This record gives sequence, C-alpha cells and structure tokens, in this order.
Amino acid sequence: MGRIDEALRRANLDASQGTGAETPAPAPSPWEVEQHEDREGPGPARLQASELASDAPASRPAAGGNGRPERWNGFDASVAERLVVSDGAGPLLVEQFRSLAATLLRAQVERQLKSIIVTSAAPGDGKSYVSLNLALTLSDSYRRRVLLIDADLRRPSLHVLFGIRNTRGLSDALTAKTDETLATVQISDSLTLLPAGRLAPNPLGGLSSGRMKRIIADAASRFDWVIADSPPVGVLADAHLVSEMVDAAILVVRAGVTRFPDVDAAASSMGRERILGIVLNAVDQAEIRGQGYYHHYYGRDSKKG
Repeated sequence: MGRIDEALRRANLDASQGTGAETPAPAPSPWEVEQHEDREGPGPARLQASELASDAPASRPAAGGNGRPERWNGFDASVAERLVVSDGAGPLLVEQFRSLAATLLRAQVERQLKSIIVTSAAPGDGKSYVSLNLALTLSDSYRRRVLLIDADLRRPSLHVLFGIRNTRGLSDALTAKTDETLATVQISDSLTLLPAGRLAPNPLGGLSSGRMKRIIADAASRFDWVIADSPPVGVLADAHLVSEMVDAAILVVRAGVTRFPDVDAAASSMGRERILGIVLNAVDQAEIRGQGYYHHYYGRDSKKG
C-alpha cells in the first residue's frame, strides 16, 4: 500500500469516531452510483483511445430511450489526438496532467478533498477537455475510481467527446418526481461518466436542489474522485451553485485569449478560497521550459527510439 493510500485510510478511520474504529456501513441510497469492487494486484490494462465497445464494460441500464444500456464505442479520432490516452499524445501533455493529478492527490491527503468542479472564466477556454484529461489521468495512471459528471446542463459536451447519446443523465435525475438510479455509462473499470442528459433551459432549480447535494455526497462516498464539468463561471450562475456542493474548484484559463479582468472577476465571484488552482490551457509548447527534455527523455528526439 502506498503512502497516499495509507494516509487516506488512516484519515478515514480517525475521522469516523476519533478512535480509529470503522463506522457501520451507511443505509442504501436511492441515488446510489455504481460501486466498483476493489482489485488486488496490478490495475487493468491502460485505457486506449481506440478501445471498442465490445471490449468496454457495459453501462448501467436505463441510459437509452429503448431501455437498453448505453455503451461506449471509443473516442473519435478528432477527439483522441487531444487526450492523454492517445497513442500519439505528446509526453508534455501526459506529464503535465500527471503533475496536476499528483497535486490533487496531495491536496486530498492534506484537505480531505473528494469532489471538485472544473470551470473557466469564459467560453472556449477548454474546461471540458481539462475535465476529461484529468479524469483519464486519475483513473488510468493513478488507478483511482473516478466519476466524471457533465454539470453543464445548458451546453453539455462530454457526451460528444465520448461519442455517446445524451438521452438521459443528470438533468433527468434532477427533474424526476421520485429518486431514481443514475443513468451512468461505464467507460473503464475505474472511470464512470454521468452525462448531462436532456437540455434544461433553466437548470438553476435542479442544481441548487437537495437532490443535487445527494448526488455529490453519495458519489463522494463511493468514488475516490468526483469531477464535475460546469459552465463558465463568468457567464452563468450555474457554476456558483455547483461549487458550493463540492470541496474545491479548478479554474481553466486559455493562454493568450482569456482576459485578466475576466479571470480576476471569476475568481472573486466564486471565492478565491475555493479555488484550488488555475490551469493555463493551450500554451505554445515552444514557450514551456523543459519541453525539449520531455521529448528527449521519452526518446522522441533520440535515434535510439
């Protein structure tokens, strides 16, 4: 068991009753998200961007309108080239997200973080790609159980990136008259997606509801990480509502595009104390210090391969 896992185990035990004794198992929740079994030994094979549906685990039932479970068919080529699991992903992209994930894991030990939102100051900053790559890194490289939620109920995009239908998801659960099982899609052994579902013209009521709080709370008790991709904080109030239900926020800024006043206003409106960090996206690799080192270390610039 690694130091991080051991620290988390002790923290969970100490927090239970202050005695180190484990608390009784909670009663079943009507919002229960699929609970993955712990695995002994090495983790599953590395998730490939070209993985086919026939090799991917089946999702939970009730995702499709015909009653059949939604299945993931693999990333489209136009999307895969920008993901850390792609065979053609640059070493700099992979290592930057591994570094970000490592920072989150340290913060988890120090501050007991389990849930975060990824948002931006303005549209087009790349928050959804950051959310997806962070979820892939935590689940694939670090073998953590991750639930990725598309909480952008006005302009959802994660279902497009994954290439699945958006027939049911978070919005349907929030507007249902009774509590029901979440229509999640299993991407890999350690990564689960909760799509946004049908478009909601005014999702503020659902996002601020007790049901939304239960979804986040139940998911945090069953997954190692809950990552919510939310609308830009500088445009809509949605991100403010979701940020109040999670442990921390990550703000995505697009290099050379996002204006500083917008970033400053977004940080102030959300609450600077809630922002765990800022991700500078779409940086010119030529301007990144050590960029050549990554290529040399991984053999991209070496004749030895």
